[in-house]
Amino acid sequence: MNNSTWTVEDYKNAIQVLQLKGKWTATRAKMLRVQYEAPAHTLVEPELTFLMGWSGHKGNSDYGKLGKLLGAELLDVGPESVGEGWPFLASGDWRENDNDRWPGQRFFWAMRPALAQALEELGLVGERADEPRVIASAFEADGELPPGSYPEGATRQVTVNAYERNRAARQACVEYHGTICAVCDSDLGEFYGPIAYGFIHVHHLKPLSEVGEGYSVNPHTDLVPVCPNCHAMLHRTSPPLTVEQLREMIQEAH
Repeated sequence: MNNSTWTVEDYKNAIQVLQLKGKWTATRAKMLRVQYEAPAHTLVEPELTFLMGWSGHKGNSDYGKLGKLLGAELLDVGPESVGEGWPFLASGDWRENDNDRWPGQRFFWAMRPALAQALEELGLVGERADEPRVIASAFEADGELPPGSYPEGATRQVTVNAYERNRAARQACVEYHGTICAVCDSDLGEFYGPIAYGFIHVHHLKPLSEVGEGYSVNPHTDLVPVCPNCHAMLHRTSPPLTVEQLREMIQEAH
């Protein structure tokens, strides 16, 4: 089926499935919000990368990955069976860019009207889009919202001293960021199947050895989801590698 034939309801259903699977992360929601807010819902890759605060051509890779995920739900297949991802999000064409920041011939992504309307009706863009919508949390189900920060516990002796992880902080991190690895973008549920749905490690961006009792961790800014392999690699050095450093190492190795 041609990508332009997908309806508003098709897109809404696909987005809601991604939300339920924990794949509709705050970053992915922001990408489409940034495009939606661009003139005529149209932009070029370096513009998306810039507005997202990224470097290199991360906008191109992440936009394509989101398109693959959405396309997989629209086609009811695995992401590996989807070709290029961006056509599920936009139509595209090469033309001269009159923006002085990114002059010359550029490839323009124009968000598909049905997708734009689906985002509107789901409240993911416009005035109703106050916060990224991911899967409903256990806190929301109980009628409560998690506080903005969580104190870490006291040290305990294992083989070396380690801080007890606060389970509420971990849950809030996953609710906000989703379960996609912040380093390699892997989805363990896609790779292993249902047994791994929702499984992910949480990495403290500030080494726990540098904080003490009374420290309050913000699950939105201090924690990120990472797969077990990337988590181990982050801690191969002391101090740990940053997410950006490890991501660059992966790109250089491939």
